[in-house]
Amino acid sequence: MNGRAERYVEALSPELDCFLAEFFPRRKWRSRVQYDHRAHRFFLDVIVRDAELIDDDRFLSLLAFYGRGQRTALRERVGLELQCRLFSTEGADLTPRLRTAEDAYAASGGGSAMGRRIAWLGFRQRLVRHLIPRSLLWAATIVLLVLVFGLSVTDAVLLCCLAVLAQTTLVLALSRRR
Repeated sequence: MNGRAERYVEALSPELDCFLAEFFPRRKWRSRVQYDHRAHRFFLDVIVRDAELIDDDRFLSLLAFYGRGQRTALRERVGLELQCRLFSTEGADLTPRLRTAEDAYAASGGGSAMGRRIAWLGFRQRLVRHLIPRSLLWAATIVLLVLVFGLSVTDAVLLCCLAVLAQTTLVLALSRRR
């Protein structure tokens, strides 16, 4: 195997980690790449630490989506085979559940349905992780400015808008320096 193939394969597990971590907490699963010299095949193993993920169709669908794309890319770019496998922490082989998700992915037309599903999951994650907490923080800030400091609601909202504008300007200035 040449250096290009080795670098590509070494990046599989960290790329999967980044991809899935956007949707599911990293503590619930882990991944590794193994090579079988006899079969001349790579295995991307995912070990599920949380029993809820085993039955979560979204997790299996995302894993099938990633595995299918990487299998095609690895075959075309490097000429090697890749197989995704799923295991429980006890070592039970859960790969048939992953195959069921892959079959459902292929039957649904693949890309468009999965693209919508990933977009929806991403929106939900951003909503729960970022938008709602930040909105609550700004609402609490406005309440604090009105009740404690005695500002009018209009002045408090204007002050918050100025703070957001100043923060945006600062972030843009810092990003240009890099």
